Amino acid sequence: MDQIESRSCAPILIVGAPRSGTTLVQRTLLADPRVCGGQESHFFASFGQALRDFDRKRALGRPHGLACYWKRDALIARLRALWIETMGGVLEAAPGADMLVEKTPDHALWLDVISEVLPAARVVHVVRDSRAVCESLLAARHTSWGSDWAPRSAMVAARIWRTHVEAVERCRLPVHQVRYEELLADPDPVLAALWRFVGLEGDAEARAACLATARRGDAPFVGTGDLARTPPEPEGFRRDAGERGMSKASARAELGPLDRWRVWRETREAMERLGYDARGRWSASGARP
Repeated sequence: MDQIESRSCAPILIVGAPRSGTTLVQRTLLADPRVCGGQESHFFASFGQALRDFDRKRALGRPHGLACYWKRDALIARLRALWIETMGGVLEAAPGADMLVEKTPDHALWLDVISEVLPAARVVHVVRDSRAVCESLLAARHTSWGSDWAPRSAMVAARIWRTHVEAVERCRLPVHQVRYEELLADPDPVLAALWRFVGLEGDAEARAACLATARRGDAPFVGTGDLARTPPEPEGFRRDAGERGMSKASARAELGPLDRWRVWRETREAMERLGYDARGRWSASGARP
């Protein structure tokens, strides 16, 4: 296995509920010259269903489907080869980098497949208070870039948050948790732990410079397809808590007392496992054992 192939097969995958801060974490890592990556690939949402359908249809009372034509191990190998073909170009286009970072929040829902296709992958799970995520998701619905996918109710948004969190809790790959609120409040301990998990060396000054670059939106994306020149993120897509950028949409999406209670009821068990309470307070987090 050559270096491009081996590095492609051992990526850092950044996942989490949409609007949890995954972009900020990704951009912070990409600001380090030893790291490369591109726009959200949605690779496993596009191709992972083949493996799930293989297993589901083989187990039916009338078995059929791809299991009639493929061995399971061969299908996994083909998916792995397609991943290498997809991501190898990113590593080739960034010769100074030796680490691949891929951020697709919804890959949280495909970690069962990922663990079989890429058993050497590691996962960074970005978590954020469910109520803040719901407000950000509802605000996205009022934008040009979120109107076609963002939920239309607080309860649907809450279920999206819970589904993503619970999927990561079932993950068999190594997982490191990054709390978005903690990253904003006291960045360096969070970044130092993240750097250790992914295997990067560097001091506090270098990590702070990476975070500053990420907040400016200057961290580079690498692309190799029809969108090789990745367009800049639309206005309001990247937004640290407290920043302006989606002010009108955010005002329309602010949760009232009843919706805040409904979101808390829907997400309470997972929120408490993550260290959040009903008043919006959180306890210090660290890497998941």
